[in-house]
Amino acid sequence: MPSTWLITGVSSGIGLDLCRILAARGDKVYGTCRTRASSLSNEDKISSIEGDLTIIEGIDVADDGVGEKLKAALGADVTLDYVVHNAGTANGARDVPPADIFPEQSLANVTSERMISAFQVNALGPLRVQQALTPRTKSPGGKVAVISTGFASISDCTSGGALAYRASKAAANMLGKCMAVDLAKDGRGIAVAMIAPGMVATEFGPGYEKMKSFGADPVEKATAQIVKTLEELTIENTGKFFLVKTKLDEVVEMPW
Repeated sequence: MPSTWLITGVSSGIGLDLCRILAARGDKVYGTCRTRASSLSNEDKISSIEGDLTIIEGIDVADDGVGEKLKAALGADVTLDYVVHNAGTANGARDVPPADIFPEQSLANVTSERMISAFQVNALGPLRVQQALTPRTKSPGGKVAVISTGFASISDCTSGGALAYRASKAAANMLGKCMAVDLAKDGRGIAVAMIAPGMVATEFGPGYEKMKSFGADPVEKATAQIVKTLEELTIENTGKFFLVKTKLDEVVEMPW
């Protein structure tokens, strides 16, 4: 039986490819985005995806009004099997050249404005969206993913830097862990996973070509494993932090 998914941040990268593979296999997908055109390339790729995909435009997870917009767009009768909090940012800004995104986040350079803007998207975004969608998430049996990053691991941080990105994503991990505890209570039975997709070539951060030069893998190597991880997620292993090892086609538990 087809499942119903809601995925945030679908105009490019991981969100776009998740829509592609899920719609192609016959699932119902609601994909949210600020605009259909990618913020970096200005290309509209989401509109060409075939299948049962409903695109909800005008959704900015950094906006406190996002919950009401989502509820209005979905209506009262939609029940979601899966919610994927994928919308994210490297820095919370759209006017910084890719080459400067991480240098401006060094200990010497990062500003409180940059820290706050990253938190608004990466940490508060999933909170705003989940608060609105919990009543529409299947209970028991629903599943929630927070798309994380290896940069969010505190114990694995050996290189420093990228302060706004690291800290906001670490906060998102804590939010996801708390959601896992709260959504398992009182018979709700909704499981939550934090999933780092590994190093994949998308427009995110420094951009597609730069990521390829770093040896990043095709995005579908991550998305296939994200879907598999969510399908295998249960209330018994809720609240874990997983890493997709794209070169090995496997998923391992990531240290916090």
